[in-house]
Amino acid sequence: MTAQTQAPVPAAARETRPGTAQALAWSRRNTVYVALAALMAFNLIATSGFANVWTIQNLLFTAAPIILIAVGQTLAIGTGGIDLSVGSVMALASAVIAQYLGYGEPAALLAAVAAAGLIGAINGSLITFLRINPLITGLGLLVAVRGLAQALTGGARSDLPFEGFFSWLGTASVAGIPVVALAAGGIAVAVAVAIRRTAFGRYALFAGSNRTAAFLAGTPRLSTLMTIYILSAVLAGIAGVMVSDRIGASDPSFIGVNFELTAIAAVVIGGTPLAGGKISIPGAVAAAVFLQLIDTTFVMHDLNFAFAQILKAILIVAALYLQRSAKESR
Repeated sequence: MTAQTQAPVPAAARETRPGTAQALAWSRRNTVYVALAALMAFNLIATSGFANVWTIQNLLFTAAPIILIAVGQTLAIGTGGIDLSVGSVMALASAVIAQYLGYGEPAALLAAVAAAGLIGAINGSLITFLRINPLITGLGLLVAVRGLAQALTGGARSDLPFEGFFSWLGTASVAGIPVVALAAGGIAVAVAVAIRRTAFGRYALFAGSNRTAAFLAGTPRLSTLMTIYILSAVLAGIAGVMVSDRIGASDPSFIGVNFELTAIAAVVIGGTPLAGGKISIPGAVAAAVFLQLIDTTFVMHDLNFAFAQILKAILIVAALYLQRSAKESR
């Protein structure tokens, strides 16, 4: 028999094993929630006028449409794709409201959501049946749909009625919580449950993690992708309705500008990798609120809004670095 000797473990490795490694892993998994809680605590302590109902309501009013487009974008990115048309779809929904308002508010609402769903179907068809890269279809629709929205209205801004459903949706609250925030939260919960508990959610994750295996396994990958891009566009359309109701006008030249970038930032910061294969709806929702809270913080401290955009870019790079580090550590 030969005696076996065990190599000594370096002191540095022993120091980082149990506690530090677990803390780093936990922080990587929950960075967005920690950052949101820290920024909220900072504002409660250091921002004059933040701790009142009006400020929180305004934060939730503005965060609600971002939550919706972030949820749709999370599904698209989770399957390894991307939807760059969401901001322009918001503008189109706003323009359609103005065109159909004469037929009544229910008709205008349905027409706006249907128009958004049609754009999603076109986008999904180009990706699934013609096999065009989602980045290319998104860029094309980003320009074309914005142009269509401006053509429908002549680029003009149209005021919405001061009374009725649209006005109520833009201002109403239940127990102090804006109705639009309750609607966005309810939709996010429903999508999260669908992803975790239904076959559709498993197909979406499978399509994003390994497309070849998904095809060989016989999963309905094409119909899953079509459904996801239609859903993303419909959520963007509802977000466009919310913004129109909030400002009391249809304005296709203003509504949805740069929202696609905000949605992508929320998805990445929320923990969904750009490579797909993972979908984190709660993370995207927390990141959407976090990004809106950054803007609110800068405004309430009378700082230049441009710095908020720079900070968002830094956060996206940091989130991508953390995702890369976590992947390399596995």
